[in-house]
Amino acid sequence: MSELTYRIKHRTSYEYSGRIDLCHSLLHLRPCEKKGQNVVEHKIHISPSPGFQSVRKDYFGNTTQYFSIQQSHGRLEVTSFVTVTKQEVTPEIPDSRITLDNEAQLSEMANGFESGIPLLNFLEPSCACPNIEQLDTFLKPTIISKHEIIEIAHDLMSRIFTDFTYLPGATQVSTPLIDVLAKKHGVCQDFAHVMIAALRRIGIPARYVSGYLETVPPPGQEKLQGADATHAWVEAYTPKTGWVGFDPTNDQIPGHQHIKICHGRDYFDVQPLRGVFLGAGSQKLLVEVDVERV
Repeated sequence: MSELTYRIKHRTSYEYSGRIDLCHSLLHLRPCEKKGQNVVEHKIHISPSPGFQSVRKDYFGNTTQYFSIQQSHGRLEVTSFVTVTKQEVTPEIPDSRITLDNEAQLSEMANGFESGIPLLNFLEPSCACPNIEQLDTFLKPTIISKHEIIEIAHDLMSRIFTDFTYLPGATQVSTPLIDVLAKKHGVCQDFAHVMIAALRRIGIPARYVSGYLETVPPPGQEKLQGADATHAWVEAYTPKTGWVGFDPTNDQIPGHQHIKICHGRDYFDVQPLRGVFLGAGSQKLLVEVDVERV
């Protein structure tokens, strides 16, 4: 089994039209440590320099960093530098041996725990993954033809890839799920939310994964610096398999090219950078991500 090394640079900058006097922010930028993924080094540079910083684990076990800037500033820049090793393996689709008609096992999952966290967190509706009737129309072709839980998740992943159009700029982080279902276009976070909401509606625990994806340029072309982006995919749970990943944007079981940062109920639990500031004027956001195989 070979090992791959990735270097990741993730820069986020805010340009303000006025002066900002106070800023409180929370970061989800450190990749998780898990089987097949190891963080060799992680550094974060923040400008201007924060007056206070702290690192802790959030409710879901993700590493988070809080900082506050208590001086007047017109620009904020946060750059994350990460070196990660990944085991190069061929992803496999396990058999959960649990079907939708096994009410006892579905009830066990609904009342169970995983790593000390109630699985109910990943079954209840969340801000970006509401429990809406429009999901039934989307679910119907799958649940008619499939019965085993992992098989259902795999089919939903493939159907989202086939039926929905990847269209950057067509949605915002605030676009309701019902609009994404109706228009059938969006980006990776939209597709992850559709799949999560559908799985939860039929009693399958599902969570949102934030991370990076190594992109490979076409033959003969150089990779553009800053052209990568953060990525999102889904993990579904059964007691037999544990958490199993699905990438509906690419119709893939996540492998060594998927570098996981963290997970939560939906995007709003794991935003790379979020916060509040005190000041006046508008803001301009710029995000650049480079994922390089060493």
